[in-house]
Formats: sequence, structure tokens, C-alpha cells
Amino acid sequence: MRVPLIYKQTPQFGFDIGTHAVKIVQLRKAGNKTAVQAFGSIDFPPEAVVEGIIADPEQMAAAIKPHLDKLAFGKLSSRRAITGLPAAKLFTRTLQLPLMNDADLHQAVQYEVEQYVPVPISDLYVDYEVINSVPGKEGHIDILMMAAPRAIVDSYIKLFDSLGLEIGSVEASMTSVVRALLHSGDASGSTLVVDIGSVSTDMTIYDKYTPLTGSVAIGGETYTETLVKTLGLKPEQADEIKVKFGVAPSGMRDKVFAALEPQFGVVSKEIRKVVKFYQDRGDGRQKVQSMVITGGTANMPGIEQYFRAVIGLPLRIADPWRNIHIKHATLDAHHEAPMYTTAIGLALRGLL
Repeated sequence: MRVPLIYKQTPQFGFDIGTHAVKIVQLRKAGNKTAVQAFGSIDFPPEAVVEGIIADPEQMAAAIKPHLDKLAFGKLSSRRAITGLPAAKLFTRTLQLPLMNDADLHQAVQYEVEQYVPVPISDLYVDYEVINSVPGKEGHIDILMMAAPRAIVDSYIKLFDSLGLEIGSVEASMTSVVRALLHSGDASGSTLVVDIGSVSTDMTIYDKYTPLTGSVAIGGETYTETLVKTLGLKPEQADEIKVKFGVAPSGMRDKVFAALEPQFGVVSKEIRKVVKFYQDRGDGRQKVQSMVITGGTANMPGIEQYFRAVIGLPLRIADPWRNIHIKHATLDAHHEAPMYTTAIGLALRGLL
């Protein structure tokens, strides 16, 4: 990939790489409003991504490239993209360290990575930022550290090179999700954010920054596969039942809930662990105030009521398109809209 020696300010668009599709969103300023420039989803073979790594970047680029100029709405006005790394494949940790100079801080973070991340540091890209500093004799600094497997990042670079696109920046997908929900008004204060994707459910707690994340390998496709096996359905039948009826009251409710309840329980257990860790870290006064669900399966009927009852927090389903002007764009607000949360968050970072 060519590295420009002179940086030119240019619009950037969000490029969210999922398990079988990329979601693309470019936003623009329209007066004091945020408006859609372009958006769309492009499918690629599911086997193209293995454990977060793009197995064959050139093949994947061949599937995507013809559709970049034929998005569902609008046209991209930039070749510079912002992309997100899958939360389930990242190692994120908050560190509290003594006050020290930058050189010593770099060494201290490297040491913490070697101690706590179960991957050789030579196989990782490591980044960190100071999120809090307390001066004085008993002072300390709080660090947000993130480590990403080189194999994943390098495969992304190869994909964008094959597409003829420039990477403007790379960030954790949950950072993008939180940015989108802050913009839509769905997150504020201490908010538990749960992103239900195709193959995993990621979670974080936003409190000025994202201090910790959790992930469990259960998502929308997992629920569909469970209904196929448990109820003897065809995949398209199972998916239709999940989308239309879910676990809301209906003639199918008892059978569907019995099939999915064990997996709901695993997700709930991980959510409780994240909440407990967050609240135990502080002085006893840190409390999670609310919960918001987003992602492609967020609108499964009945899922909102289930998690509200089990987790015991005020809960809402996110609308990442709220506060974005989409007058001339057509969008399935109920089923399609939540899938773009990460791409919207990436695109918001790219606004000039």
C-alpha cells in the first residue's frame, strides 16, 4: 500500500468487515445536521474470513470491488476508509501504573502485554493511551491498552491494497459502536452496550471511555443454527421464525424459548461478569445506569424484554440512524438499520 508523504484532508467513509458482508457508510455535514452521502452492504463468501483473518484478500477484493460504485444509496466521494477490528479478537485492558516518563511508560506497557496477553508480543500490534492522570506523591496514571493480532491487521491492509483504497485509520469495532450510540443519544453516563452480531455478542461499558470489553461466541447465526437442530427446520425457516416471532408471545414462543434459553443464559452470564468487574473496580460508587442493545439481532422479538428482566437494568434497542438525515434514502428501519451501527460509528470519525 502506498504511504502518502503529504497528508491531504479528505472525507473518509466507514468500512465495517463482518463475517460474510461489509457494511459501508459515508456521512457528510449538511448545515448543522449529519446526512448520508452513501451506504450499502456487500456480501462475500463466509469462508473468506477465518478467526478474524481475511484468508484470501485478493479473492475477497474481487467480490467487493464491482459493487463499490453500486451501493444501495448514493456514491462514495472518497477512497480513504476507516475500518474496525473485531472486538472478540482484540486484547483490551485498563492498567493503573505509577507516574512515569514516556519512555518508561512504553516499557511498562510492553511488560504488561507480555504478562497478561496469551500471544507473543512479536505477533501483536500494541497501542495505548492515557485516560486519567492523578498527580502527587500517591499519584498514578490509568492506561487503556489494546493489542491486535498482526495476522488480522496485515490481512486488512492487503485487502484495502487490493481494493485500491487507502486506510485512514483503524480502531476497535466497539469504539465505533459506542461513538454511533453517543451520536444517536442511545448511550450516556455509564451505559452497558451489547452488540449482537452474526457469530458473537460483544459488550462494553461506556463511561467517558470504554474501560473494558467482553465477548462470547454466540450471535444471530448461532440462534438460527440452534433452531434448525432443535426444531428440525430448514435454515430459511429458522431464520424467518427468529426474525418474525423470536421469543415474544406467540404460538411458537415456548418451543423457540426452550431452544434458545441456554444460549441466552451464557450471554447473560458474560454480561453480569462485565458489569461486576466494572463496579468492583471503583470505590463502590460506580454503577451501570442503563443498557442498550444493537447489532443485526437486536430487533429479535422478545429479546429486549428477556434481557431487561434478567439483567435488571433500564434497556432500550438502539437506533443508530437517529440524528442522521436520510430523507432520500430507503432503509428497513426494523431489520436492516441496526446492522450498520459499526459502519456509522466509523463514518462519524471520518466527518470533516
